[in-house]
Amino acid sequence: MIKYIQSKTVKITLSATIAIIISNYLGLEFGVTSGIIAILSIQDTKKEALLVGGRRIISSAVAIALSFMLYMLLGNNPIVFGLFLLIFIPITNILKINEGMVIGAVLSTHLLISTNISISWIINEIGLTIIGIGVAMVFNLFTAPLQESFEKNKEKIEEQYRLILSDMARSLVTQAVPIYEQEVILSIEQLIVSTKLITQIINNNNLFKSNNYYVSYIDMRMTQLDAIKRMKRHFSRFYMTYEQTRILSEFTENVAINIHEDNDCIELISKLDLLRSDYKMMELPKNRNEFENRALLFQFLNDLEDFLIIKKEFKESIDNLYR
Repeated sequence: MIKYIQSKTVKITLSATIAIIISNYLGLEFGVTSGIIAILSIQDTKKEALLVGGRRIISSAVAIALSFMLYMLLGNNPIVFGLFLLIFIPITNILKINEGMVIGAVLSTHLLISTNISISWIINEIGLTIIGIGVAMVFNLFTAPLQESFEKNKEKIEEQYRLILSDMARSLVTQAVPIYEQEVILSIEQLIVSTKLITQIINNNNLFKSNNYYVSYIDMRMTQLDAIKRMKRHFSRFYMTYEQTRILSEFTENVAINIHEDNDCIELISKLDLLRSDYKMMELPKNRNEFENRALLFQFLNDLEDFLIIKKEFKESIDNLYR
């Protein structure tokens, strides 16, 4: 049952219907307007619904008060309604409550066509607004949990990273790049973008506390992907002896195996420092090509270190957050 209510179509349908029923039961004029307000107030996340609902209540109050004053002073006719819009629209822009502009204009038309404007009309319009937004707010609380989708995407991202680094390790030895390399990069980029949207929705569904884990995780993986792209540009351009290549290939494969979230990468960073020290002990370059090759080698190691440090800093921040 809850699963069906989480559907936006169902929420819109039920909130509009219930709002109209309540308004009619209370004897309010133009009860269907509360249904329209409810439809416009259904949002994708709880935080968004709360913010938009608050802005619409403010804009409706401004519209009702302004309409009452103008129509009482100048009469209720189309020209005065135009004057109302000339004043009301800039006010919504200044107060940044544009979401309530249409609802405010609709409420104003109720007073416009009234033959006897009185306090009872003000109460009527306030009632329509509160019922419409209130019923929508109740249904906005029913949002689909996306944590499971996030976890599935997280596993896919980590698996793709393992594939990329493992392929990179093999390519260091074979000097051959997989034909699907670019396809994998594009796929992971799209997956990260879609997962980023999921993390934002999860955060916006937490009304009273902010959980930075989800956003921090996906930002970490995005930054790591930039490091991977730099690594691929460098390693594809340098040449080393078999023994040098084998050592670097084994280390890159070790990084791939330990790509999982719980690894703080401290041990891997220590091993990388030792590897860099070993390469510094190599015979000095004898010509320009060897010099450029050595520079690319160290740049590759620096990028690999960046990849590991990014993960290490993420792990530390999360551990501190939940300590």
